[in-house]
Amino acid sequence: MAIIQSDNKTHAATCATSEGSRQNDIAQAIIAGGGSATVAAAVKTAEVAHYRRVIASCEANGQPFDQFNDALRLMGA
Repeated sequence: MAIIQSDNKTHAATCATSEGSRQNDIAQAIIAGGGSATVAAAVKTAEVAHYRRVIASCEANGQPFDQFNDALRLMGA
């Protein structure tokens, strides 16, 4: 996943931190194992949490966020 770019430095930093957390959560899910369904569920949880953090940052920093809501809907979250 690409890091979200923004001229708003606070928002950009929050998104970069969230992306790092997302990547770490996914790596931990893979390391923990437990079968493909378990890993897939953990990855989805990490993705949903990331998008929710990004949306919260968008709202707090006056940035558009419709595309992130769309991503959540596509994931069934």
